[in-house]
Amino acid sequence: MKMNIAKIMQHAVVLGALSFCLMAIGTACAAAQDIPRISIQELKKMMDDGTAVTIIDVQPKDVYAEGHIKGAISLPWKSEIALEDVWSLSQEQLIVTYCDCGPGEADSSSVASQLFQMGYENIKVLKDPSIKAWKDAGYPMDKGK
Repeated sequence: MKMNIAKIMQHAVVLGALSFCLMAIGTACAAAQDIPRISIQELKKMMDDGTAVTIIDVQPKDVYAEGHIKGAISLPWKSEIALEDVWSLSQEQLIVTYCDCGPGEADSSSVASQLFQMGYENIKVLKDPSIKAWKDAGYPMDKGK
C-alpha cells in the first residue's frame, strides 16, 4: 500500500511540473501575440518626424551587416536574452523589433516578448513583410556593423 501511495504522489508531482511548464509556454506564446504591430509606413513617419525610437534587428549579425534599417541596432535572436544584452536600452523610448521571418514575425516577436518580460513595456513588432517591404519601398538602409 505504501508503494502505491508513493507512486501516486510521484505521478502527481510530475503532472504538476508538466502542467506548470505548459502554462509557462502558453503564457510566453500569448505574450508574443499580444505585442502590438507597427507598419513600415508608421515607423518611417515616426523616423521622419524625429520621434525617438530604438529599432532592433534580430537577424544574425552577418545578415544585419549586409543591410539593415537605418539606425537599427543588432540584437540577434536567441532563446534567452541576458540583461547584459539590453542594459543600454531605454525603458521609456519606443522599441521596434524586426526580422525577416515571414508571417507571425517569430524571431522579432520572441525578442519583443522577452524584452517585455524584462520590464520594457513600450515595444512594437514591425509587421510582415517588414524588412522586405522596407527595402522595396526604398526606405533608408545602412550596411556594416
